[in-house]
Amino acid sequence: MFATLLAAAVVLASVQEAAPPAAPSPATSERYEQAMNCAGVMAATSSLNAFTGNTEAQASSDRNGRGFIAAATLFAQPLGLTEAQLSAAFTASTSRALGSITRNSDQAAADAAIDRLNAEHNACLRLVQRWMAESNGTS
Repeated sequence: MFATLLAAAVVLASVQEAAPPAAPSPATSERYEQAMNCAGVMAATSSLNAFTGNTEAQASSDRNGRGFIAAATLFAQPLGLTEAQLSAAFTASTSRALGSITRNSDQAAADAAIDRLNAEHNACLRLVQRWMAESNGTS
C-alpha cells in the first residue's frame, strides 16, 4: 500500500504542479489535510495494534502511515509549509485520532471511539483507492 500511495501522491502532485505558479489550489490544501489526517489515523491505529500485540496489523499501519506522511509532504510543498509545521500537524492529527480513546474512562465510549477509528482507517484506505483511480484516469 505504501508504494501505491506514494506513486499516487507523486502523480497527483505533479499534475498539480503543472498548473500556473499562482497560489496553491484549494484541492492541494484539501489533499494535504486529507493525507495528514490519515497519517494520524494510521499512527493511532498502529499504536492500538502495538498495545494489543497485533504486530502484523501494526506493521501494515506503519507502512500505510509512512505513505500518508510522504503524500502529505508532497502536497505540502506548494503550500510552503516547513518541516516544523508538518511535524506539528502530524502530532496534532495523531493526538486527535487517539484522543477520544485515551481520554475516555468509560469502556463503552472507548469501544465506540475505537470503532470510529477503525472506520476512519478504512475511509483512508478508500481515499488511496480514489487517488489511484484518479491518477490512472479511471475516476
